[in-house]
Amino acid sequence: MISINTPSSSSGAQVLWLRPNRALSLRGLRWAAGLLAGYIMLVALISSLAGNAYAPFFALIDAAVVVVAFASVWRAGERAERITLTDEALEIARFPARGGSVQMQPYWVRVCLQPGRAHPRLTLVSHGRALEIGAFLGEEERQVVCKQLEDSLARLRLPAHQQDPRTNP
Repeated sequence: MISINTPSSSSGAQVLWLRPNRALSLRGLRWAAGLLAGYIMLVALISSLAGNAYAPFFALIDAAVVVVAFASVWRAGERAERITLTDEALEIARFPARGGSVQMQPYWVRVCLQPGRAHPRLTLVSHGRALEIGAFLGEEERQVVCKQLEDSLARLRLPAHQQDPRTNP
């Protein structure tokens, strides 16, 4: 999911928020985990009535593993990247924070959509450093972010007299 905050006249910063898409809301995820755990326990109850005395014990372990897996997937979906573009810097911050933020000089940054193993990689390259962004986005979303960043960087690189749309026919 891509959220774009257009620059305000006072700060001039453009902010892009990149977040992974979620298949379910938290409520839906809880319902799915509860239904699956209930089904596991129902099968274990039927098995124990048929003579399998250990089925409820293993069903509890199985249900706990399912709930932990669902919680892990939900936590992985909470990550995000904030890309802030100003006249002075292009800043990439990852949440939850992993190693702080990275700043690049916007006049030297190249946006590249390179072929990868399974999907194209969106990278920002500047001064010999390459940084992959939006690894959790789908292919179409990567193309949208690539186009948005290229357009924003191109506008930033224009001379001041060409940036005002009123003076440009």
